Amino acid sequence: MSKALDYIHSLNRFGIKPGLERITLLLKLVGNPQNNLQCVQVAGTNGKGSVCCMLSNIFRAAGKKTGLFISPYVVCFNERIQINGEYIPTPALEQLCERLRPAAEQVAKQLADPVTEFEFITALAFLWFYQNGCEVVVLETGLGGRLDSTNVVAQNLVSVITKINLDHTRVLGSTVAQIAGEKCGIIKPGSAVISSNEQLPAAAQVILQAAAKKNNRLILANTQEMSKVTVTPFGSSFCYRGLTLKINLPGRHQLFNAAQSVEAALYLGLPKAAIVNGLAAAQFPCRLEVLQKEPLILIDGAHNPDGAETLAAYLKEFNLRPAAVVGMMADKDCARVLQTVAPLCAKLFTVTVQANPRSLPAEQLAALAKNYAPGVTAAKNYGQALQQAFALQQNGGCPVVLFGSLYLAADLRPLVQQHLKNAAQNF
Repeated sequence: MSKALDYIHSLNRFGIKPGLERITLLLKLVGNPQNNLQCVQVAGTNGKGSVCCMLSNIFRAAGKKTGLFISPYVVCFNERIQINGEYIPTPALEQLCERLRPAAEQVAKQLADPVTEFEFITALAFLWFYQNGCEVVVLETGLGGRLDSTNVVAQNLVSVITKINLDHTRVLGSTVAQIAGEKCGIIKPGSAVISSNEQLPAAAQVILQAAAKKNNRLILANTQEMSKVTVTPFGSSFCYRGLTLKINLPGRHQLFNAAQSVEAALYLGLPKAAIVNGLAAAQFPCRLEVLQKEPLILIDGAHNPDGAETLAAYLKEFNLRPAAVVGMMADKDCARVLQTVAPLCAKLFTVTVQANPRSLPAEQLAALAKNYAPGVTAAKNYGQALQQAFALQQNGGCPVVLFGSLYLAADLRPLVQQHLKNAAQNF
């Protein structure tokens, strides 16, 4: 691990006091680079990462130098900060960390409240985008919206609110309406908000009120207005707003995300050809990602009830009964996720997410899963779980699905890719 990452990971994951005071002062000390950037901000419970991916590809297809800030990462830490699809180079990460570190220490001293890891990364991203002259930056909020560190930007080109449901209830509120209120904190005066006709009524009402209060035009994406829709296990094609479109992100739910991305792009006046080409180019690791088509191997960071519903809908639509590997964080609603997905699995192998103190132990996860499905085994480690799942696939031809925490997905993805590479070499 680099010195920069050692330092970044030494910072608090969360602030003792929620708020924007630390990040505001940190950015002020380094010249407020965010004030010189044109930003699109995306918040929501599920789908915000996919929308950010789609929009950044559309901007790139339109010839815009595009920054992208996402969280968490899957492939590597540098993935969180991208320009035109290229991850921030490690030497640049090191250099910017050294520049920011004295400012972070000054913030801690002045406010008696240390900068958090996410605040530091956000500031570093703004500096990188500014230094490289990005014409537009697509920002995925980390947690909530109102008090998220990305919300220091004073103005958005457009704000996108993806599907809202219950998640992070200890921090954001116990109801959909409360959570929606936090997400709507990203709405800035005098712009536009992209939402959808598929929002839950409680969320839709809050979004409507927030948009009106900030004098924003509210644009609702409407998947019911799509035509010629074809959904396969590997992506979808459809017509919407006079455009013939294709996405290579699997799952019917991506139609919802694509519609919001199209509405945002049309509002911003981007060329129709860029919308078509950008959507077709969008790829996103570990979000219903197909690692192998035949026999099917799928990996999905379904870590909350809404994500579980999406995965379950995919399995039901294509009549899939997989051998599954699952690992989750103890602070998530593990019971509801398992209740939704476990009955659809031919066999379920639970694992402890390695090197993560928040992980629910495999044995406890297995005991929970047995309430919803009979074929459950607690695996000793990743290797054992994957070996047994692949053995079932080889003998019975069933698909393999890896789901749960994105931390687990990040761990398993390279292991499966290496397995497939070895299998191809030995063929």
